[in-house]
Amino acid sequence: MPFEPSIPAFALFSFESQASQYPKTGEPGISYFAGETEHGTVDCLLFRSKRGAVVGILNHYGFDSIWEKTGNVNVWVREDHQRRGIATALLQEAATRWTINLDQQRFTPDGVALAEKLRSAGTL
Repeated sequence: MPFEPSIPAFALFSFESQASQYPKTGEPGISYFAGETEHGTVDCLLFRSKRGAVVGILNHYGFDSIWEKTGNVNVWVREDHQRRGIATALLQEAATRWTINLDQQRFTPDGVALAEKLRSAGTL
């Protein structure tokens, strides 16, 4: 089944609004952060630059909420770090930790392109 964009880019939270929820610095590479909410824990994977700044975020929802279904993911990559494989790396790491069903996700146009690439490569 082909993926279809269902989220217009203008409807997204900004990368900065998401990154502000996490510690400003940390170890470079991918790390885990438990995001506690009133509905449950959001599993967060953070991709940090060589200097330790957050440049990529993946949120995995292990529970249904008014915004997301169990198993949904959101991915943000800082604009000046896009097209460097960060979203792919985060999704591949997420797939080793949780069940990711691409068919139930909602996508931006860029998200459709990434999902199609991952599906055709057999990654997810």
